[in-house]
Amino acid sequence: MGMPCLLATISVAEMGLEMEASCGKTLELRIPADTRYISLVRRGVRNLAESAGFTREAVADVEVAVGEAVTNSVIHGSPEGTTGNVVVKCQMVEDRLVVEVEDQSLAEALPAQPDRCDPSLECGRGVMMMHALMDECHDCRTERGIKITMAKLLTVRAEKNN
Repeated sequence: MGMPCLLATISVAEMGLEMEASCGKTLELRIPADTRYISLVRRGVRNLAESAGFTREAVADVEVAVGEAVTNSVIHGSPEGTTGNVVVKCQMVEDRLVVEVEDQSLAEALPAQPDRCDPSLECGRGVMMMHALMDECHDCRTERGIKITMAKLLTVRAEKNN
């Protein structure tokens, strides 16, 4: 399973981004607040979740939730008129994959989420999706900005008896 990390490291090195990876254990990325880098983060998190043994469905849930968190951080998390960055930390902690996405937002917290999604609204669905797809999801204000912490429990795929 070392090859996906090697490929991710090469891609990141070519772009001049900071990345630390230990295959199957941790992943840390610091990306510019630019939508062009979201797919790179999604690939890295997907590779880590796959190497940890998550089911395909759980990997997809994690990938979508992280993509939404990073998208929110890129779009809303840089102070007006600046070029900020987003830090993504992902690691296995016991039986769960824990992902932190931290931006440089000046806001105190994420906007409060309604109980139901208004389909006519363009914004606001990403946070609801993060909560729905992950087993844990919360945000807090840090010295740097807003940090979203999410976790997905590792479930073992049942063996078929045939």
